[in-house]
Amino acid sequence: MLPLRTIAMAVVLAGAACADEPTRPDPVPPPVVQGVDAYVIVDNLQATPGQTVRVSVLVRAADAAVKVGSYTGRLHFDPALLQYKAEVAINDGLRVANPNGAGTGEIRFAGASATGFADLTLYSATFTVKQANWVRALTLQMEELSAARSLTNLSPQLRVQRAVRAAGQVKP
Repeated sequence: MLPLRTIAMAVVLAGAACADEPTRPDPVPPPVVQGVDAYVIVDNLQATPGQTVRVSVLVRAADAAVKVGSYTGRLHFDPALLQYKAEVAINDGLRVANPNGAGTGEIRFAGASATGFADLTLYSATFTVKQANWVRALTLQMEELSAARSLTNLSPQLRVQRAVRAAGQVKP
């Protein structure tokens, strides 16, 4: 039988190991039934004026073998409700964004990867909430979406989900 001190130490070590990385919702949308879905996801749907929120654009294809090779899109928001702070870097393929229109509520973004993106996040940025009801003004416009390698145009299969969702709350 193990001494009480050994058992207590094992419990403390197990607890410390669990504390290294806190549990957080998975921002990856679930698989879709057909085609490709694009989502706007935020980290805190209940953020109040003065708080910072992270807004991301993600895609998910029904066919797991399909990898996105290029895309262009626009994130629209009401600048009276949200103020753009900064882009969140995504280190996967070539990605660019143009926040010059942020003052009028538009950020353009694009990306390309010959072998396809491993990260399903197309764009991500932080914003400061200026007024309540800021979520209602977030919209996504996808202009182009193509598959890697084959360069197949995925736009005809693309559905832009209108509802803004919290990370971990995306349903097909």
